[in-house]
Amino acid sequence: MEEKMYYSIVTNIGEQLMTQAIAEGKKVNITEIAVGDGRGEYYKPDASQTALKNELWRGDINSCVISPDSPNIIVIAAVIPGDVGGFTVREMGVFDADGHMVALCNTPATPKVLIRDGIVNEMSLSMEIVLVNEGVVELVIDPNVITATKSELEAAKSELYHALDNKVNIIVTHENIPVSQRQEKTFYFIVNGSSEPGNDNIKISPNMGMKIVERGN
Repeated sequence: MEEKMYYSIVTNIGEQLMTQAIAEGKKVNITEIAVGDGRGEYYKPDASQTALKNELWRGDINSCVISPDSPNIIVIAAVIPGDVGGFTVREMGVFDADGHMVALCNTPATPKVLIRDGIVNEMSLSMEIVLVNEGVVELVIDPNVITATKSELEAAKSELYHALDNKVNIIVTHENIPVSQRQEKTFYFIVNGSSEPGNDNIKISPNMGMKIVERGN
């Protein structure tokens, strides 16, 4: 069987923390992810490691999901912002709330450039961890620091435009609008009575009655 070049492992301290958590009925709280350049070369992850070989960035975890391939595989995701970079990613690690590296992986050499290099380049990170007991790990995610990639923002914007396209307008008027001039997806209201001056923002009608004329097509 061909040996894998790139993979993740749970560290020795990660195994100890999980064993202890199971015995005490607690969970290991994973809060952060970090990347490094592996000191400029490829290497195989070692379970005895307590840190990356050369950490260059650390940030909060954005999300965690169970892999569709196995309930014992969790997929941890994060984003390196565009204003961080100038290095090549070759290693990643995840850390608990006390700073212990629970798991790490090696990665193909991937340059992370800076915005000032002429390219707006955030980097999406994804790390899979195989667990014997998936219930022993809890991912602590701060909703105030979740970062979206450019593609995720574009997708959200497209959904918003679609929702706005399907909204229903409401028009309030003193005049009857001919059917031929009525807009689609619009409710028309006729206000009975004349307007009297109020403040700069409000005009008051003494006979403020309304009736629905007809909904547009």
